[in-house]
Amino acid sequence: MARGCRYYERDLGPLARTAEGVPLSNAELAIALLAPSRQPTARHIRLAAALLGAADESAADVAALAVDENCAGIVRYIALCGSRFEPGNPFWTDLLSALPETEIDRDHLPHPTRFVEMTGIDRGKVGTFIRWIRARSQVAA
Repeated sequence: MARGCRYYERDLGPLARTAEGVPLSNAELAIALLAPSRQPTARHIRLAAALLGAADESAADVAALAVDENCAGIVRYIALCGSRFEPGNPFWTDLLSALPETEIDRDHLPHPTRFVEMTGIDRGKVGTFIRWIRARSQVAA
């Protein structure tokens, strides 16, 4: 949550105090959440997608981490969803190009709409507004 993933804070309940200054990038933390040994839940996958959407590393580096940690399939799925909802974002295209072709078991992954905020009426205007949920920097109050 401290990385700007406040969108999911309401789902988590009381949190344990975390160590300060952990030297992990958003991309490294996302890949750690997706590691198969952790048996990632839908929440972990959604948080990882938000962190990848604000990735602070190159797509090639993220792809290499995903391959090294044996989670390239889930990262590929997230990137496919990202390219669907943000077709103008070159990060998703670059990430898809850097990842190996892998079989994706979509039955055990969150629906693509779980990675975005979507509304039908926004400020009195009817229409669909869609925005990828990503870690956002803290805004001063």
